[in-house]
Amino acid sequence: MNKGKRHSRINIYMLLLPDLLMLDLAGPAEVFNFASRFAQPHYQLHFIGPVAQLETSIGLSINVAPLPDEVPVGSWLLLPGLEGACVDFDLDYIQVALRWLENYERFAKLISVCAGTLLLTRGSALQNRQCTTHHSHLQDLERLVPSAKVQRDRLFVQDGALYTSAGVTAGIDLALYLVEQTSGVECAAQVARNLVLFSRRTLQEPAQSPWLTYRNHLHQGVHNVQDQLQKHPSKDWRIEELAALAYCSPRHLARIFKANTKISCKGYLQQLRMSLARQLLGENRLSVEQVAMKIGYNDVRQFRRIWQQYNQTPPASFKNSTAKI
Repeated sequence: MNKGKRHSRINIYMLLLPDLLMLDLAGPAEVFNFASRFAQPHYQLHFIGPVAQLETSIGLSINVAPLPDEVPVGSWLLLPGLEGACVDFDLDYIQVALRWLENYERFAKLISVCAGTLLLTRGSALQNRQCTTHHSHLQDLERLVPSAKVQRDRLFVQDGALYTSAGVTAGIDLALYLVEQTSGVECAAQVARNLVLFSRRTLQEPAQSPWLTYRNHLHQGVHNVQDQLQKHPSKDWRIEELAALAYCSPRHLARIFKANTKISCKGYLQQLRMSLARQLLGENRLSVEQVAMKIGYNDVRQFRRIWQQYNQTPPASFKNSTAKI
């Protein structure tokens, strides 16, 4: 698949078929829709299919555009799942879709939700690749593509430019992960907050991104503090400044922050900084010393000490290992 270069607009083609499972489509679509409000690139959604009108799993009729002969460079393809216990590959519209999917390599990213993964079993897209699908279709996936490295008990799996996810709401987790990769962790956190979504698991299960976790509460004052810490994680924050954001005293902020998030303000800020450090080290453009300064540590030794609390390998080793990927 062509990885392409960074674009100000990403075209996402969503292949829709009769008996489409509606949440497989609507969940990821809204994540990308909200992400376009907060950061670049803009995600342009295209709803395509082999039939002009289809009925979804909830009885809603949808008009879709025809399957395109050409797509812009850097486009993504998303395959939502279908209702039912099996996919009938002998249906005429399925056959049309499969023939169109033979040219999947023109897409920069190939994404499937739930049983949508099964639509990739007739070509080479899954051969010798890590992938997953809804738990009720795992055996089907193993049977249809014996060389596939089928992953069980995973919400979603990335193998290069191939992204596959398990059932239904896992597509939302995967869409958030794609937004985090493409638009940044702050954008993904804003999307999660506005859609009242909170990341349950990521590729590094059970590790969770601090940009998306610790937000599953209803205390607006604490949310105000978290918003500002996420916007300016490198700032040398004083507890008095943070308390003013929550309209309370420093002592009361310490109590309500811990009560609602199960973590202290200091611990939360440290996790944000370590997450940002991992991202910067992974980009392999800055030295360890430069990364430490960029995330708010003037003393690189302090950065290394805190890094060791959250990571098993030293920052230099982490940087070198990601550079080889």
